[in-house]
Amino acid sequence: MSGESDPRKFHILLVEDNAADVYLFRQALKAAGIDFELTVIEDGADALAFARQQREYAASPIPDLAVLDLNLPKSGGASVLEAMRQSKDLERVPVFILTSSAGPLEQASTWELGVERFITKPLDLEDFLQIGQVVKEVLLKSTAPGSADSGSDSRGVA
Repeated sequence: MSGESDPRKFHILLVEDNAADVYLFRQALKAAGIDFELTVIEDGADALAFARQQREYAASPIPDLAVLDLNLPKSGGASVLEAMRQSKDLERVPVFILTSSAGPLEQASTWELGVERFITKPLDLEDFLQIGQVVKEVLLKSTAPGSADSGSDSRGVA
């Protein structure tokens, strides 16, 4: 399916170690009609290499959106987010946190680093599929003409 509102293909980075959640995220994007290319990184060490543009990620394209789980093997999602915010190329990329951990301290620390949304992984399939609509709204907003930044003030939780 391709997006009806925007013919552009979006590059999305998903940092997630759970194969079922990767599958559901893909389905949510398809259900929302987003034309996308998805780069999946399964652990925090590789995600840090991506954020620092090291190893096989040295020439990786800059994503239109990054979606991070906080609970990752080898290094946590908060460390990845911090490294992204320190990167000249990635500092303005809108970031979603999509995690099963929704503690207030985790949320507060990620807001300070400028996340677009903090979403607790839904247990219900229909609710999970709604994430695609949230992603679509943010992508269209962040790529709209005259959009100076990603709008990291919008602290909506789906």
